Amino acid sequence: MMRRLLALVLLQALTACEQSTSVAMGTLERDRMLLTAPVNAKIVQLPVEEGQHVKQGEILVQLDTVTAAALRAQRQAELEQATAQLRLFEKGARQESIAAAQSAYIAAKAAAVDAERQYQRSQQLVKQQMVGQADVDNALANRDQTAAYQQQLYQQWQQLLNGNRPEEIEQAKQQVNAAAAALQVAEKSLADLSITAPKEGVVDILPWKTGDRVPAGAQLAVLLASERLYARVYVPQTALTKLHQGDAVMVKVDGLADSVQGVIGHIRSQPSFTPFYALNERDRARLMYLTEIEFPPQLPLAVGAAVEVRLP
Repeated sequence: MMRRLLALVLLQALTACEQSTSVAMGTLERDRMLLTAPVNAKIVQLPVEEGQHVKQGEILVQLDTVTAAALRAQRQAELEQATAQLRLFEKGARQESIAAAQSAYIAAKAAAVDAERQYQRSQQLVKQQMVGQADVDNALANRDQTAAYQQQLYQQWQQLLNGNRPEEIEQAKQQVNAAAAALQVAEKSLADLSITAPKEGVVDILPWKTGDRVPAGAQLAVLLASERLYARVYVPQTALTKLHQGDAVMVKVDGLADSVQGVIGHIRSQPSFTPFYALNERDRARLMYLTEIEFPPQLPLAVGAAVEVRLP
């Protein structure tokens, strides 16, 4: 009697296992987009509410922009300064500056000629014993000093006349490029403080409120994309060879009287659980492969609803 009862229980268990593998279970899903805070900042505005339908690019959360806007203004000023410096190098010196440098050189040249005459005169006077050797030495030093000063002014005049070197102009160009890149980074940081919808969808979760200060990386909003509706079900290995990408299947959704037709979009090549190696034929029935079944995105089906797929 006990053996018969035990055999009946085993038979019922095997039957239940066979029936369980004939149906794949899962849930309805839409792509979930998690939007996080780029920096530590305060929320100044929440223009949307949970459950609201939003379009791509619509602002979901607005963070404080005072610091980022000031940094952008600073980078803009640095770019304008570098650009003005480049234009100055490319145009060269003004004609008035060149004329002034030329006049200073001419005056220094005249002073050098006079210093040379004074030195020659002092040499003659020392021979006549009318001045001492110290006067000659002073005249010589004055001559050499005025000659060096004349040469210095001449080089400055020529530098203004010839303009800046190509290397200096290239350096100024690179400074402009660096300032432009810094401005671009500042503008990107400022734009990132406006958390926008990357796709059209429905706002699912807004965990914070206006006035909260959120840390960098904190989740600010969860958006469900409207462009794609699908079911994620787990198909056993025993039914894997009977299903193919593009096959139409009927899906039973909780709460709906009629089944909904879907199309198999993707079957993962690796099982989601139970090791794939060293399994006998009986154990391979436990392997489950995540499968996505696509539906028309406009169907009014609730995300998270349980679904059943009758397997062939």
